[in-house]
Amino acid sequence: MSSRSNRKEKVFVALDVGSSKVLCVIASTSEEPRRYRILGIGNTPSAGVRFGTVSDVEDAVNAIRESVREAEFTANVGTVSRVWAAIGGQTLKSRNCTGVSVLKGREVTAEDVSLAEANVRRHALRESQGRDLLKLIPQGFACGDVAAVPRPIGLIGQKLEARMHAVYGSSSNAENLKRCIQRVGLELLNYEPHPWAAAKAVLSDTEAICGAAVIDIGAQTSSLIVISEGIVQLTDVRPFGAEIMTRDLAVVLGLSLEEAELLKLNSGTCSLEAIVPGETVDVSSRMGRTKRVSCSRELLAKTLKSRAQELFSIYRKILVDSGLFERVQIVVLTGGGALLKGIAAEAESVLRKRVRLGLPRNIEGEAPLLQRPDAAVALGLIRCADEASEADSGAQGVRRMPTLYERLKTLLIGDY
Repeated sequence: MSSRSNRKEKVFVALDVGSSKVLCVIASTSEEPRRYRILGIGNTPSAGVRFGTVSDVEDAVNAIRESVREAEFTANVGTVSRVWAAIGGQTLKSRNCTGVSVLKGREVTAEDVSLAEANVRRHALRESQGRDLLKLIPQGFACGDVAAVPRPIGLIGQKLEARMHAVYGSSSNAENLKRCIQRVGLELLNYEPHPWAAAKAVLSDTEAICGAAVIDIGAQTSSLIVISEGIVQLTDVRPFGAEIMTRDLAVVLGLSLEEAELLKLNSGTCSLEAIVPGETVDVSSRMGRTKRVSCSRELLAKTLKSRAQELFSIYRKILVDSGLFERVQIVVLTGGGALLKGIAAEAESVLRKRVRLGLPRNIEGEAPLLQRPDAAVALGLIRCADEASEADSGAQGVRRMPTLYERLKTLLIGDY
């Protein structure tokens, strides 16, 4: 019998609590490894979250509850009980850390590996600079003349180095989000850094090996993660996102934030080539104006283009300063801000790299949302949960609906 038919279906639940939306996705494994079938989606406006951090517990709890209920209703597979969540916020930073175990020419043992891993954790804690250590992502081991080795036991060398990518952030924000999830009646199984989850969803194995940078443009924050040789090299989050473009339009064009957001979504572009000189666009007002407002489409495009150039210039400098610029072969744009027309071309112009739009990979389902870059984080969480479930069956997130026989058995003799 083939391995495909032996693959047992597992169900996972992902929760992406952002500044503009709360997205809950229920997915099951497919017969093909690392491929997922979407069962249910809950997509509701966010509340109580600013710049990726919880600012109002009650509002955040209500938004999470509504999204989970919507996902449960559309999935019809049972009650959500456990979730995987993304942790973000503008405090997220990273550092590459090393821990050493001395060998003196003998073979590496399991005890050497454990000691090196303990030392790398101590190193990561020393480098925290007042921030909290949220996650250690393995980068492999180095022993003798070989590096990036996943399993070093049996190798010979003078020392064994364990290398890990340490992600720092705010433990209070993580705890606040955890409490919001618990107040909805859910168990939080694990956090994954927001940029890491996005990269899991949109990168191919080849891109991760050859060198890729994923830029996730959210509403109020944007993030960068660099992966080369299949190893995470850099994680960085900045306190600006697509909302800053909306504010620019509001100031430059004299609009309300609501009008500016509608204008950006309906007519926004970073490209000047397709605009006819003198062309205008109408703003549909929701603020009680007595007449329609017309704006210059050229001014609209120039405003968005200028802000996009500034954003990618910042990320170009980060890549250059970190020494990773030459290792990046492709840049992948994801997040809601990546939907702006012409933004990929601006990224390519500033970064001088090949740029593509990052859509979630390896999924099956009909929902249009699944073909959008702003669903990447949630789908990346599903993959993280699946990988973790290979070592822990408790990573699944749905209590299965009992059969008629099981319900009758419970009614007559109890749940034993």
